[in-house]
Amino acid sequence: MSRNKYKRFICTTLAIPLLTLAACNGSGGSETGNTEPTDTGSDQPKQVTLTFLSAWNGGGAGFPQDQVNNPVAQKIREKTGVTLKLESITTSEVEKLNTIFASGTVPDIVNAPFWSTTGGEGQVIKKAAMEGQLLDLTPYLDKYPNIKRLVTTGIAKDFAEFDLNSPEFEGKSYLIPTETPDGTPESIHNWNYGLFARGDILKALNVKAEDIDTQEELYDLLVKIRDGGFKDIGGKPVIPAGTMWNGWDYGQFLAGWTDYTISDFREVDGKLIHWTQSKDHEARLLYMRKLLSEGLFDLEAFSNTSTTANEKLTTGKLAVFGAQPMLADLQKTLYKTNPEMQYELLGPMKNKSGEIRTQVEKPGRSGFPVLFLSASIKDPDAALRYIDYVNSEEGRLLAHFGIEGTHYNLENGIPQWIPDVKTQFDDNPDLKRDAGLNFLPGRFIGAFSPDVAWPKTEDQKTEWEKLEESFSERMPIKIIDKISASYLAREWPKYQEFRDKTSSLNFDEEFKKAFFAASDEEALNMLHNVQEKFRAAGVEEMSEFVAQKAAERDDVGF
Repeated sequence: MSRNKYKRFICTTLAIPLLTLAACNGSGGSETGNTEPTDTGSDQPKQVTLTFLSAWNGGGAGFPQDQVNNPVAQKIREKTGVTLKLESITTSEVEKLNTIFASGTVPDIVNAPFWSTTGGEGQVIKKAAMEGQLLDLTPYLDKYPNIKRLVTTGIAKDFAEFDLNSPEFEGKSYLIPTETPDGTPESIHNWNYGLFARGDILKALNVKAEDIDTQEELYDLLVKIRDGGFKDIGGKPVIPAGTMWNGWDYGQFLAGWTDYTISDFREVDGKLIHWTQSKDHEARLLYMRKLLSEGLFDLEAFSNTSTTANEKLTTGKLAVFGAQPMLADLQKTLYKTNPEMQYELLGPMKNKSGEIRTQVEKPGRSGFPVLFLSASIKDPDAALRYIDYVNSEEGRLLAHFGIEGTHYNLENGIPQWIPDVKTQFDDNPDLKRDAGLNFLPGRFIGAFSPDVAWPKTEDQKTEWEKLEESFSERMPIKIIDKISASYLAREWPKYQEFRDKTSSLNFDEEFKKAFFAASDEEALNMLHNVQEKFRAAGVEEMSEFVAQKAAERDDVGF
């Protein structure tokens, strides 16, 4: 999704002179950071252009139109000498990572998902590190204190030990976490996953969003929507329910069969089982098949590209969607043209214990985006200088607020938007993006929470920030301060054998295929077949081993 077709920051532009000033002259106010990036030994740092890949489907949405000469990029270049050449993807993250590693065309810096080293993107990244395709950062960490802070702060202790610093890395450090909290519970980001329904449709049906919190009530609502003749902004029939790209996150429609968990194992009737063996999958499968067969769920949900999904979202075609609130996309599209269609949070939905389904976290984060550098990078210090700088006090201010005196002023140590700038950014979020202010926080910055560091008063918050907070108040994060039982499985002598036997099994993909089976009987057979394959690989023996290990300690959570 290229964002380079039009250049917004041209020095002759007169419509928004306040926002283009810094792009034209590179000037800003006084600097406030205490931690500076490593100096190159001269007054002006060496000028270097590095390639950067955002290995996230749709990850280019936050790229500024002018990648090189936006105010933030100019200031970083002035401080570090580094210019980034940006690339993003609209395909599978795993597929892209496999491609760059197989072809040996790894960009200088990559930001990618890292949820675990035992599957998905994390397994691909770990394999590449073991093959020598990633730069070992260990010799550089003492030289770049802000990067060293990123690899040690806001990370769950079990994830740090077994994944981020996998024993197979033999003490070498390859990955730099981003989007991690600052180490305090208050800094853990609430993603507000849930189900969201168009407010005008709820009003027409005389339904209160908070009353829809069970699977039965959700089904009844979708039937009413299907039969209600509701339209999108183009006058075409709505789809009662759907998701964003690739079925993300259809699980929100199945909240009734979830529970608070931090591992791959579940306690059922006094016995420990692996999640793949849960009897609940049958009910989940049949429920989703019912939605699909009765025209209540988007048949294309599991093959949607990011472009297609966003089009359905921003035209109000999805009466109910499951994901995050998606305010970054909606506030500048549907909510501007058709504010009456603003989506409302359903429920929150209740899980199998009768509690609201909400985000479960350990005190530190387990799984996060990471940065890694190509082992073939010609100037690793340039890349590390860039990352270190944007994670300094000065760099974080720049990344979030732009140029002091142009975009914001400091008041009692707290950055405050200049009123005219805030108005322009609120009215047109693309201006903020094109100033370079949507790019860095989600890709380069970690061990930090802007909300904790720079708390806002109510009058300073946008209506969208207040809306996001209202969701968080209804779905507060649940913290479980335990070590995940999943890590105990790695001590099982047959663990690698199990991994090898199941490496070609993708339970979720097989589960989704069963949604479209010719009959319920065939669908259940497909489910039971993949469950049997896990049993044949030894999943029951592994669960018994984990249960024994867990009984030996008091700090294990399931």
